Amino acid sequence: MQAFRIKNLNFSYGNLKVFDNLNLSVSEGKFVTIYGKNGSGKTTLAKIIGGIYKSNSICFGDHVDKKDVYILSDELDYDGYVMNILINELKGLDKKKISDKVLKLSKELGFDKILNREFNDINLKEKRLVGLGIALLNKPKILVLDNFFEAMDKKTKIFVLRKLKKKPFTTINLTNDSNDMMMSDEIFIIGNGKVLLKGGKKRVLENEDFFEKNDMSLPFVINLSNKLRFYDLIDKVYFDEKKMVDDLWK
Repeated sequence: MQAFRIKNLNFSYGNLKVFDNLNLSVSEGKFVTIYGKNGSGKTTLAKIIGGIYKSNSICFGDHVDKKDVYILSDELDYDGYVMNILINELKGLDKKKISDKVLKLSKELGFDKILNREFNDINLKEKRLVGLGIALLNKPKILVLDNFFEAMDKKTKIFVLRKLKKKPFTTINLTNDSNDMMMSDEIFIIGNGKVLLKGGKKRVLENEDFFEKNDMSLPFVINLSNKLRFYDLIDKVYFDEKKMVDDLWK
């Protein structure tokens, strides 16, 4: 089933045209990466999906409403103790259930040791994890990540991506880091106001000519695979760095 569809989206800031008849459709439960260079309109698109910018071009599926969309960006601004911030997101439960739910979630995401600290006193990685916890407590059907992983260390990013891949909701990751595409069920590459390329991970990432033509970076393991294939050291594109290394050592 469809999570949402965007049809013939046109959007401008004054005389600056951001989207020119942009079209894309996302199925429920998928982990989708929308990749584009800086200035390609990713944050604008996130705000349109989230309803911050109104548009008649977006249509949600039968099981999704605008209120079911949660946007999580790299701009997190909360005051107070982490525990209280999380508790404030829960309503209609008794205190014991609320405390148990917050503790369980914080352990799952690895920030249970900072529940009694002020949000403004924790580090960037911890703020990101708390922000993700807040998003999950809101039970989104569509989670929109707008440059959420920017400046996040690789280990934490992989940890979060793997967690989100297991969740039943639709995740939309808007990013300018090509390595994020490695976790995707489906990829949309945007630029010049349109979707330039779309499809499953294999179809998109094996299109080396497209990335070269558009001066875009491929994920590290794909780029390395292409270089090794050029020298006849391997005969295929690898999507798993460990598998590639293991095969090379055979």
